[in-house]
Amino acid sequence: MILKKLLIVVFALLLTVAFTACESEGPAEKAGEKIDETVEKTTDKAQEAAEAVKEKAEEAKEKVKEATQ
Repeated sequence: MILKKLLIVVFALLLTVAFTACESEGPAEKAGEKIDETVEKTTDKAQEAAEAVKEKAEEAKEKVKEATQ
């Protein structure tokens, strides 16, 4: 659920950056490319973090399940 919300937000940011970067030329275009790269890196890191959280939650679930048996 959290991952889906996070991906929606990141996707919206990517679209916004993509549309503004396409209209620019020269130095503004270079800045847009830098922003795109930064957003992409941030997206990748957010996905990695979301996966890590998901794994830890599953581990915690298993530990609770074992403890209650």
